[in-house]
Order: sequence, then C-alpha cells, then structure tokens
Amino acid sequence: MNKITSVMKRPVCPSCDFPVTTCVCSYLSQPLNNHIEVVILQHPSETKVAKNTAKLLTLQLQHIQLVVGETAADFSAVQSYLANRKAALLYPNKHAQTLAAGAAEKLELDTIIILDGTWKKATRLYQSNHWLHDLPSFSFATHDQSLYTIRKSKHEFSLSTLEACARFLELVEGCDVTSLLTLQQGMVEQQMKFMTPDVRSRYQNK
Repeated sequence: MNKITSVMKRPVCPSCDFPVTTCVCSYLSQPLNNHIEVVILQHPSETKVAKNTAKLLTLQLQHIQLVVGETAADFSAVQSYLANRKAALLYPNKHAQTLAAGAAEKLELDTIIILDGTWKKATRLYQSNHWLHDLPSFSFATHDQSLYTIRKSKHEFSLSTLEACARFLELVEGCDVTSLLTLQQGMVEQQMKFMTPDVRSRYQNK
C-alpha cells in the first residue's frame, strides 16, 4: 500500500503528487516514449493550481523537464542545457511557423519548449525571456475545441498545456496521445466530484 504523505496539511498521493481525494493514479498508463524532449517553463503561479496539466505530463511522458521560473536568470540552467540541443518554442508569436503532420525529420528537432500558465502569464514569460525570441517558433494551423473544461479562458482557441503538447507530439512525431487525453479527462472528472451541482452543470455544458 502506498504511504500517504502530507503537503500543506492536505494528504497527498506520493505516486502522482495530487491530493488523495483527487488522485489520478487510476488514469495513468504506460508512459509515452516521446523522442522529442518536452521542456515546460512554468510560471510560479501555476505550481499551486490544483488543475494544472503540466504536472500530468510529467507523469505520462518519458522525456520531459518542468522548470519553474519567470526571468532569464531563473532559466539559466535551461539555457545552458539547450545550447547543445536543437530546440524550438511552441508559441503563436508573429514569427511562428505552422506545424504540419509528420514534420519531425524536416524540423530536425530534439527539444520543444512549452510555456505553462494563463495566456497573460505565458505572454509575460515570453516577453521576459528574450532568449526565447532567438529560437524557431511554431504554432498550429487550426484549433480544436479544448476538452479542458474546468478552467476558463478568454480565448475560444485556448488549449491546456497538456493538449498543446499532445497535439504537437501527434502532429510532429505521429504519437498516439490517447493516454495523455485520458489522463487529463480523469483529472477533470476527479475535480468535478467536489463541485456544487450548479457549478458542475455549468462546466459540463461548456
């Protein structure tokens, strides 16, 4: 039996690091063996968000790093690491190229950087880290509706960090990302268990 530890007075599952009441272990499957490493730059405000999908990615991907910070100084180790990597940024800036299916060999990438935070915080991360501006950047040609219904966004085309990562791996590597989306849906269901009926109904109808 897994030992339950306590963080911030809440019992936390030592396997998935989610609160015991919303543990997602039952939704985990064999880790996805992604060849392009995923490096997530996470805004500090996201670390305390219970509905954070970046944490889910660390549970389900074999090659992933999650680094918390805001400034270039915070990401100095990441910059040194990337100096010997063929990296790009997944971010819809004005220079971003549109991703096409099966582009892995053409792109010759071994690392993709994803910014984790609300649109406002992700934009702040990008603007505060000019070293990111020197990297090739990519965005999606079309935007599917997000299934991450328990967190609001002003943008209809918004995707969760997990969904953006899944779509990238699906398009570029041809990965089967079912396990990633299943894990996110499992977390959504766990979180909705503790919502009042009126709030749950509002999210279910989104």
